[in-house]
Amino acid sequence: MAKEIGEKSNLLNTAELREYYSNTPLLFRNLALIATCNVGWSIALGITSPLMLLRLLDVGVSEGYQATVGSVNLALLSFLVMYFSWKSDHTVSKIGRRKPFLFLAAGPIILSTALFPLVASPVPLVGLWLMKILFGNIKASTFPLLSIDCVRRDMLARGQSILQVVNGAVMFLAMRSAASLVDIGESVPFAFGAIVLCISTIAAWFIKEPPISNPAQGPFKPWSALQVGMKDRRIIWLMLGVSMTASFESIFMSWNWIYAKTNLNLERADIFESLSWAQLVSLAVAFPTGWLIDKVGGFKVIVIYYALMLINFIFLLKVHDAGSLAIYFSVMIIANPLNNAADIMVYKAADPKDVGSFTSSNAFIRNLYNGTLLLFSGWFIEITNRNYHALFFIGVILMTFGMIMFLIYRAKMRSSTHASQSR
Repeated sequence: MAKEIGEKSNLLNTAELREYYSNTPLLFRNLALIATCNVGWSIALGITSPLMLLRLLDVGVSEGYQATVGSVNLALLSFLVMYFSWKSDHTVSKIGRRKPFLFLAAGPIILSTALFPLVASPVPLVGLWLMKILFGNIKASTFPLLSIDCVRRDMLARGQSILQVVNGAVMFLAMRSAASLVDIGESVPFAFGAIVLCISTIAAWFIKEPPISNPAQGPFKPWSALQVGMKDRRIIWLMLGVSMTASFESIFMSWNWIYAKTNLNLERADIFESLSWAQLVSLAVAFPTGWLIDKVGGFKVIVIYYALMLINFIFLLKVHDAGSLAIYFSVMIIANPLNNAADIMVYKAADPKDVGSFTSSNAFIRNLYNGTLLLFSGWFIEITNRNYHALFFIGVILMTFGMIMFLIYRAKMRSSTHASQSR
């Protein structure tokens, strides 16, 4: 069978770029700085984002309304990610292509985080939440591309796994500390989060981006990124598979905090405690998973991910307290990095100068799909009086359709190969 689009490596096209990627000390320095920034943002948002949702629930902003806002944002993000990814691809500045957008987004996010616990009225609370979400779109559309830009294509999964190991270690400590912060006072976790965001954003200044200059040849057009990313129409099936195969995980991660509070009757500190143990598991599986993806290939790893998620769903039906929730989160952590195989397949198809435009096509499909899924799930929870298990089962069905998308993609690749060989 011919190589999948997602498994092709791109040739480095300049001597300067080859020298950049052959500089191992620079690679690890960049990874250390990216890890510092990612860890800081993960800690701050990992602690404050779920607390924001619970606070909104407390003041009367129900799951359905939260889902509506989240869905609209994801639909908006589908287009914003194309613009800002394209814009960062073609940005020429002394500090790089991606970093300016992190600094643009950081200020409003830090401000909304610091002010959130000081406001009691639902309307301004939703306003601060929206500000954090919208500027988070800018950061999410650009800064993650650095972990692709700064790493050779043949080491992408392993480079990602190094970041996951560091993130897991620090997040374990952060989640356990968060339980104590919640006990001290409601505003303390938010103040802590704002400070951590400031410090970790400063670390990003010292990242050295690759020597890629790609000035725009014309103004942005909404279809420009899609033309790059979907030049070969077969990859659309792959991108659909990427989105749909994560359906069950996406639904659970969207509502896990509210599910734990309303259905399992757990306190916030207990939920943080359960999550903290799962972070330790990520340390053990991150690098082996990256090696597996790089060496075995995307589709086989996705099959393993699918099987583990089926096991997760069955086990979730038995979760009833903080202890069993901690075990469930641990199993989820084992399966989660395997799903990176799908994205890695897409990343490897991108030319270094067009990484943002190419991956944003994947993000466009993912965000439209996840936005629709979030809207459906939020109102399903309200209409069914929080029947989460039925919702999770729907996620499993959609995940199965995602596997069918991968099979269609592989079949199209095979038929194309047979056609070319018969000529």
